[in-house]
Amino acid sequence: MQEDTGTYKDRAPESVWGGTKGPWWRRGPASAPRLWKSPREKGSPGAPLSTWAVGGTLAMARSDRVEAYGLTTGDPLWTWQPPDGEVLAHASPDAPDGVGVVLRHVHADGDGGAEHVRLTGLDVGSGRVLWSREQRADALGSVNGHAREVALGGGRIVTARPGHGDGDGPPALRTIDARTGALLWERPVPERWGHVSVVRAHPVVVSTAGPGEDTPRRLVVVGGETKQEIELPRWAREFGGDVAMVGDLLAVECLGTPTPYGEEDTGSTLNAFSVTTGVLRWTWSSTYGATLSPLAHRGHLVVLNGYGDRATVLDPADGRVVAERALPGYSYRARLAAAGDCLAVVCTAERPTRRLRVFRWK
Repeated sequence: MQEDTGTYKDRAPESVWGGTKGPWWRRGPASAPRLWKSPREKGSPGAPLSTWAVGGTLAMARSDRVEAYGLTTGDPLWTWQPPDGEVLAHASPDAPDGVGVVLRHVHADGDGGAEHVRLTGLDVGSGRVLWSREQRADALGSVNGHAREVALGGGRIVTARPGHGDGDGPPALRTIDARTGALLWERPVPERWGHVSVVRAHPVVVSTAGPGEDTPRRLVVVGGETKQEIELPRWAREFGGDVAMVGDLLAVECLGTPTPYGEEDTGSTLNAFSVTTGVLRWTWSSTYGATLSPLAHRGHLVVLNGYGDRATVLDPADGRVVAERALPGYSYRARLAAAGDCLAVVCTAERPTRRLRVFRWK
């Protein structure tokens, strides 16, 4: 997704959050007009790996193909499929300069002895293959789509692997140019970090767990020569896979212990930390259920909460609600993509479903 320089503007506070028509919680937030929705799927095509919103195109990468639609119309634009026998295991969450990157291989599980994988850059607007190259799989670690040993983003590959690629060296964190394969930087993983998972490639964010049961879980924002460790609350049993950064702020969803009503009813909290100091700046909790998916867009945090039926815009400086819209319909395990004033709600459940709903912010 390309960053948009616009801003989220709402009507005057007295007409949205209160005033003569009463407080906003009595009449609910305004609904964003829906532009289109995809038809209900048949069979079980699997969950999306990523969704790119660039200009007037919305493209969705899945294990067997990448398909694109007109962002405001839903009209099919193009489809790209990997060669026979290959599957997509990863897709970059972003598309810098309009180029989305996919990683593909010939084994469905990614751990069945594949010696090489292939990286491909796709022009999101046209579906044209701009570049493609092979990469030794043992330099990346597990390339299974559910594994967190490797991540794509910002035109880079980030991987946490033994330092010598033979399984015996000390672990190291590597950043590789996705297009050329050149090693950009490498640094050893401190032993006190324990198990390391790559959460995000651009910027590089990893999670650490251990060693030891009492060791707090941390997120670490890593640069070539710098790093900042962020300690998550001890009550957080897990954190959301979508982390968002706006300037110096990193926002992550923290999940507590499940309630008797099930995991989806837990009170998730969005925690915002300073990347410079690691200090917690503010927290925000949704009143519409768990599953908070933050996205950085237009200099703000857009949070998709509940079942993808509501979008809330937060000021990254203090977590203040700037605006809010209802998004008619629902999406299980929903994620958000955005370009300009269009919001695409993506259902990431593996089961057959209505996969896409696209709205215009008004």
